Amino acid sequence: MRRFAIIILDLDDVHPEEDDKVRLIRMIEESLQWWHGYLGQSDRLGLDKWKVYYVEWGDELMVARVLNALGKFREYIKGEL
Repeated sequence: MRRFAIIILDLDDVHPEEDDKVRLIRMIEESLQWWHGYLGQSDRLGLDKWKVYYVEWGDELMVARVLNALGKFREYIKGEL
């Protein structure tokens, strides 16, 4: 089974456009490669193998649905996340 990392970024004061997704993907993947090079043998996460699978802009409702699917909805509602 494939494995994924799910990262939710807060964009409250930012208003990205659809075209910005490609730029963001490139920036994230370049950063992962840079960190892999910087860490060298200490890179236990294998950052050179990571690829961005999908980027989507969403609102608070979408985030709540994702967190619910991950079993983290209660923590989200309580403000513990």
